[in-house]
Amino acid sequence: NGYGDTLLIRAMGIGGWMVQEGYMLQTASFANPQHKIKDTIEDLIGATATQAFYDAWLENHFNKADVDSMAAWGFNTIRVPMHYNLFTLPIEEEPVLGQNTWRTKGFNLLDSVVTWAEDAGLYVILDLHAAPGGQGYDQGISDYDPTKPSLWESVHNRTKTVALWKKLAEKFATDTTIAGYDLINEPNWNLPGGTLLRNLYEDITDSIRTVDTNHIIFIEGNWFANTFTGLTPPWDNNMAYSPHKYWSPVNSIADIQYGLDLRDTYNVPIWFGETGENSNAWYTGLISIMESEGVGWAWWPLKKVETINAPLSITKNLGYQQLLNYWSGNASAPSVADATAALMQLATNLKAENCTYNRGVIDAMFRQIYDPTALPWKEHTIPGIVHASEYDMGPLGVAYYDTESMQLNPPPAWNSGWTYRNDGVDVQAFSDFVNSNGYCVGWVDTDDWMQYTVEIAQDSVYTIKVRQGANGATGGNFYFEADGVKLTPNYYASNTGSWSILADKVIPNVILSSEDKTLRFVANSGGFNVASFEFIPTGSTTALDAEYVSSNTYSYTEIEVKTNKPLDTTQLGNFASYYVTINGNQASVVNIAPSPNNVRNFILTLNQNMTFLDEMKVSYSGTALKAKDGTAVDPFTQELVENTLPTVHVIPGKIEAEAYSSMDGISLENTSDVGGGQNIGYLDGGDYLLYDIKVLNNATYSIDYRHASQSNGKIQFELYDTSGTYLSNMPEVTLPSTGGWQTWNTTSGNAGVLTQGDYILKLNVIQAPVNINWFEFIQGIGVEEEMASDNLMVYPNPAQDGFKLGGMWAEGAPLEIYVYDESGRLWIKESLTYASDRVISTKELSTGTYLVTVVSSGKRFTEKLLIVQ
Repeated sequence: NGYGDTLLIRAMGIGGWMVQEGYMLQTASFANPQHKIKDTIEDLIGATATQAFYDAWLENHFNKADVDSMAAWGFNTIRVPMHYNLFTLPIEEEPVLGQNTWRTKGFNLLDSVVTWAEDAGLYVILDLHAAPGGQGYDQGISDYDPTKPSLWESVHNRTKTVALWKKLAEKFATDTTIAGYDLINEPNWNLPGGTLLRNLYEDITDSIRTVDTNHIIFIEGNWFANTFTGLTPPWDNNMAYSPHKYWSPVNSIADIQYGLDLRDTYNVPIWFGETGENSNAWYTGLISIMESEGVGWAWWPLKKVETINAPLSITKNLGYQQLLNYWSGNASAPSVADATAALMQLATNLKAENCTYNRGVIDAMFRQIYDPTALPWKEHTIPGIVHASEYDMGPLGVAYYDTESMQLNPPPAWNSGWTYRNDGVDVQAFSDFVNSNGYCVGWVDTDDWMQYTVEIAQDSVYTIKVRQGANGATGGNFYFEADGVKLTPNYYASNTGSWSILADKVIPNVILSSEDKTLRFVANSGGFNVASFEFIPTGSTTALDAEYVSSNTYSYTEIEVKTNKPLDTTQLGNFASYYVTINGNQASVVNIAPSPNNVRNFILTLNQNMTFLDEMKVSYSGTALKAKDGTAVDPFTQELVENTLPTVHVIPGKIEAEAYSSMDGISLENTSDVGGGQNIGYLDGGDYLLYDIKVLNNATYSIDYRHASQSNGKIQFELYDTSGTYLSNMPEVTLPSTGGWQTWNTTSGNAGVLTQGDYILKLNVIQAPVNINWFEFIQGIGVEEEMASDNLMVYPNPAQDGFKLGGMWAEGAPLEIYVYDESGRLWIKESLTYASDRVISTKELSTGTYLVTVVSSGKRFTEKLLIVQ
């Protein structure tokens, strides 16, 4: 800014205020651009009433209350989308073509915004959202009328655009509340080479700089802001590029790399000047990525009619819905008086104080970025009723989980019920005569869950009445958890015969404790609706046995054991009463302690490490392990421990290139290679990927690389220990051009000798571009393996064009044949059935010494072979 401070722009775009868009008013199917919306209204209620409606619209849609709310929520900038016709006449209405008649309405509106923003400590960015004539084929965005010349088809429209920006710059040249000028929103027109777009941008820039050298100029690319062909390098020393982002992945920095490349290549700031229209999980993901790179953003929009994914939702009155029905051809025409009243009521509903505040949206955009915890959506007290739709507020995987949690391109989307919450949980409006809050959770899929922060008044056995519905004989099943401990078996949803009919599913004998802080409702398999849970105390916990529930790995040396009751932490038993095996071998218990996660759990510490490949079982045969209510925990025998230790890639074996633990500069794309999935691409020299690996055997290894490119690439692996200390590197490998980015070939290389253990494998990109789908480490001769010449005969030896095998195998026995050079590089790999007269061709091998390895029935035999010419 003007004080030399770095500004991370956190802006909100005021969509729908000066430029109406049909989808925000639910008119897109019959009137998408503003001029059609206005004509549709005027045809029904007349010009005078229409003008009164638009006056009220501009007055009420955005005012000081909105600005103050934005400041309180955490925004620091307002992006104001402007319609040129509030500032100047269309060229078709100018008394003298080529001259500009100025209107005061737009300038007065901006004066108000700047005053409110200054009072609230916010910046303002001016955005020409609807340029003279319209800047794109998409009519709704820029109010383009295809019966008239567009911005690109009329020099007079472009001249007017230049003049408008100069007029605005003259007015705000020294205003420090103005952060900058977003010259043209989302051009989307066939502009070869971007030449006409750049020429117009330069003309606007020149006109602004004659009166204003202070403010930033923001430049959007063609095709909805993201194609910068012809727009680089920068032509002004105080400008920024402004790409947009919608309906695309938000998994890593690679997902905004197209913007970062502009910044890094041209040493110019970038600002993602428009994004949004998605779920809370998508919002949190994208903002986290952008702010990790110091990149600012602007969300879109502040409010819409009946929405869940904007901060404010405009209430749709019944009269307006009747208007929509009429305009859609599904109802008769209302009277002029009723139509006018409905529209004026809609204009009143625009005011911030009359809108519904979607607090989950703001929480996802601000708090959850730096505090990824769950907060109660509502206070829940047990005994009592908990409504399914009132699950905690927080990130995906913390407050809830849903298999469809955001909209990408193409869909699926997220909340299929489109009401109340902006998460993946599918909340729908629903009226029920029992315990209803007006909502129901539907479209429940397998593994979906919702968490509820609760206050439990007393330790007790409870009956839970689950208000649910299903339309089918098997409606899926569910269970409850408390702070990570499964409280109930799986219960199948009852078939109510209709999705619109609910009934009580009674879950008996559930032990709840006042120390339980969160409950989860988990769909073990989907196919039902659920509206509420009623918790009814039925008696003392002493009436039920204390029992083992489950166990899991807690660390590399610890197992967490879970029971159904809160435990007496002073009576956890002695070491000798527990028996733990790892792959069938006993491991000693050296400590027993309460779990910090749940009063029902305790931790067993072992005298040795476990790995993700191990199978652990736990037994208890004592009498000292007691619940808090005095009941003894029943003994249990050889219960399987869930292994939750981090999974790593096992060598020998195949590693999918996209299955990295960390990376820099990598993008993913769908692959056409056999097996489908994704490949890594858009690689540049200096990019890298990290993989966690476990080498099972001391041996020499070769590597097969699956790659595609239009030019040669070069990569190299490095090996690090698990603390990140460099150990060694493998030979560089050249990946020859395959002729296309999805034309896949396999190239083999040498890995050398690898020693058993855990490592970090780093793939360095040396020469690019190249795409990689997978790479496979293939084990050769073991480092400690002896030559097995007594069991394997390779002849003739030396060989020239091929060799035969002799040994102890019967005709037809399955064999795996590997031929390595002395560096460990694999040259031949064949699967065949044994035949004494079968010749293995060596015509492609150069003169030298090789190792022939035969694997059969789990045994490995190796013999040296000399190739001569």
